[in-house]
Amino acid sequence: MRRFLTWVVLAAAAVAPASAATRAAVTIYSHDLAFIREQRTLARGAAGDTVRIGDIPDRIDVSSVRLALPGKAKVSRLAYRFDVVSGDRLLEVARGQRVTVTLRENRIVEGTLVGADGGWLMVREDNGALETVARSAVDHVRFTRPPASLAVEPTLEAVLEGVSGNRAPAELSYLTGGLSWSAEHTLVRDGESGGVWGSMISIENVSGQDFEVPRLGLVAGDPHRDQPRPIPMDGRVMEMSMSAQKYAPADVSEQGFSEYHLYTLDRPALLRDRETQRLVMLEDRPIKLSPRYLVRAGMNSVATQLELMNARASGLGVPLPDGRVRVYEKDAQGELRFTGESHIRHTPEGEKVTIDVGTAFDLVAERREVYNKRISDHEREYEVEIKLRNRKKTNVTIAVEENVASDFEVIRKSHEFTRKDASTLVFQIPVPAGKEAVLDYVVRVRF
Repeated sequence: MRRFLTWVVLAAAAVAPASAATRAAVTIYSHDLAFIREQRTLARGAAGDTVRIGDIPDRIDVSSVRLALPGKAKVSRLAYRFDVVSGDRLLEVARGQRVTVTLRENRIVEGTLVGADGGWLMVREDNGALETVARSAVDHVRFTRPPASLAVEPTLEAVLEGVSGNRAPAELSYLTGGLSWSAEHTLVRDGESGGVWGSMISIENVSGQDFEVPRLGLVAGDPHRDQPRPIPMDGRVMEMSMSAQKYAPADVSEQGFSEYHLYTLDRPALLRDRETQRLVMLEDRPIKLSPRYLVRAGMNSVATQLELMNARASGLGVPLPDGRVRVYEKDAQGELRFTGESHIRHTPEGEKVTIDVGTAFDLVAERREVYNKRISDHEREYEVEIKLRNRKKTNVTIAVEENVASDFEVIRKSHEFTRKDASTLVFQIPVPAGKEAVLDYVVRVRF
């Protein structure tokens, strides 16, 4: 049966030539969205003012399509045709056509196709007899006159008014899914307070169309969209391959754009369908950072974090797009090891970047509630003790976050605190190397 379906697709493919890369201005947004602008020359044929426009993505948002014509010319009708060829579809529209069906052991049934379903083909032979053929027994089907109306790709059909001559220039623009980009950041630590930061761009194209782009735009930000209507799909299997090109500097420039940031690749790019390619966004640069240790509310483990200011004084000072940060560090023999990864949101210049790396092995936290008692009908009081032990060879400061009720009073405390928000206290506890520190506080809650 697989041979049968393969033959059908190849037979229909002869109806139209393979498409080439479309030259277009492309702006890609972070999540499955791109804005495309193309200069097209529309050629009118035997159908008069009706033109068909091919080489469009499978994931095109039809409601966003705009076709701009020069002068007084205009588009009076624009349709999206997704009658794309497949084995079942070809059999469906070929009813009434003459076919030659070759079965196993080279038995041939020839005649007019009068019906087809998931299991059977019905062929009326020239003598009037009706032959039913199991599709599982079919090697291939030959269509004497394959339907010309089927296409191997989705197309737009436009009816033009006021166009003189057989050819007219036009600008075609639309939104499409299937194109995305993301940032991948790398941080290689160098001691306690230093490191090297680099960033790359990953561009994925599964739109069903190749694009030749003179100047590629990548927008960092999340534009709001209404839920788009689903686009009919032709059932083709999407595969993805990683581009084998080397990671050369990408000449990426950055600028503010509306409420977002726009990164521009200042050289031509070829975005091939079913391919992911990576480009350098920020070349490796030394940065300053600070380690941070955190005991989150209700936890008995110590999280390891890295903090850095996105500022020129720290080695960055550029808008950082949303993406993953992988952290590496050299061991005692100088061999690079992976130590953790985290995700950062779009971070403007001047803001702090906090990276969660993992759990500290040599730092221990033990939390217990010493007592919890009722003071009155509307008050309770409780005491919390947190022991922090440092088995490292260096002194550390551990931040401890504790949740409290909205209406509270701290009656007693061993260390000062700040308020992260209305219901979170943050204590900064110095813990010397090889020592233990104890945080103790008493809270009275009103309700």
